Amino acid sequence: MLDYIQNIKSGNHLSYEIVFKLFHKKVYAYFLKKTASEDMAQELTQLVFIKLWNFKHTLSLDHELDLQLFQIARTVLLDHFRKQANDERNLKLYHSSLKEDAGSQLPNFDAQQQLEVVLSVLPPTRKKVFVLNRLSGYSYKEIAQQLSISPRTVEKHISLAIKQLNTKTCLALMILFHQLS
Repeated sequence: MLDYIQNIKSGNHLSYEIVFKLFHKKVYAYFLKKTASEDMAQELTQLVFIKLWNFKHTLSLDHELDLQLFQIARTVLLDHFRKQANDERNLKLYHSSLKEDAGSQLPNFDAQQQLEVVLSVLPPTRKKVFVLNRLSGYSYKEIAQQLSISPRTVEKHISLAIKQLNTKTCLALMILFHQLS
């Protein structure tokens, strides 16, 4: 395996492909066990091998390749879980602020109207993906199939929607208040 490390470090594509074939199933199985999602396991597995290639210069000749590969896998998994937790936390904060705003600042609108105002800042596809996932409870895979896009694209839309709603919600509410007065 030392030869593979040296060859990958020097940019040898053939060695990289061999390592990919040797370890793909093991890395995929690791992610499948940890995430219980075939789509997520596949995406995370691809990310590991992309990182292996992009950061090949950091590979060490002092450690076995499989140890280094699974260290990358653990880091990718931790990053994924952190991002997921952060998205959930942001959504909960967003919902709680919406509830506070609904009760105190927009007494003339019902919750559905408030939600439409807030979601109006999102592009149409992002809004549809967000509504299907967060309000209708569809999984990323179900949304991907319904809209003929990849689950990774669905995940990206959700992430961008949450970020956009956090930054644009205040602006949308200010515009709405200005129009009402």
